[in-house]
Amino acid sequence: MKPDWRSTLGNLWQDDRSTVWRLLVVGALGLALVAWGSWGAGAAKSRPPAAPSTALAGSTGLGAQAAQIGHQVAGVVAAIPGSGSVHVAVSLAAGSTTVVGPPRSSQRVLAPQIQGVVVVASGARSPAVRQEITTAVETLLQVSAYQVVVLPDQ
Repeated sequence: MKPDWRSTLGNLWQDDRSTVWRLLVVGALGLALVAWGSWGAGAAKSRPPAAPSTALAGSTGLGAQAAQIGHQVAGVVAAIPGSGSVHVAVSLAAGSTTVVGPPRSSQRVLAPQIQGVVVVASGARSPAVRQEITTAVETLLQVSAYQVVVLPDQ
């Protein structure tokens, strides 16, 4: 015959009450954490999405790195014949990261992860110039063509 859960719990209560109290406290804390986590997820869904980091973002962190990269890309693109005046915005997924190896090894800095690049150039009305700008940005930043948008200046 299979033992009843009530008798098992009653025997445990009589033999070791401190263990039963510990189990009850841990179970209550677990339920509280689950409730708190689900409440926080609902609040996060109601917030509007954060704006992406671009060259126009703040002067620290990702915004500063994006602005620096955008400035460098604008300098290279402006050197392309026929590009005209150039403005560049860069969106970063994550900033540069310093990786430290085992003792006595050198550090290395990983480049920031680029989400996308928008180039606005007065010479981009020409398909040939637009293609050269796209190729230059792809090569310079090692990104795919779908991450680069080149638009003509109005």
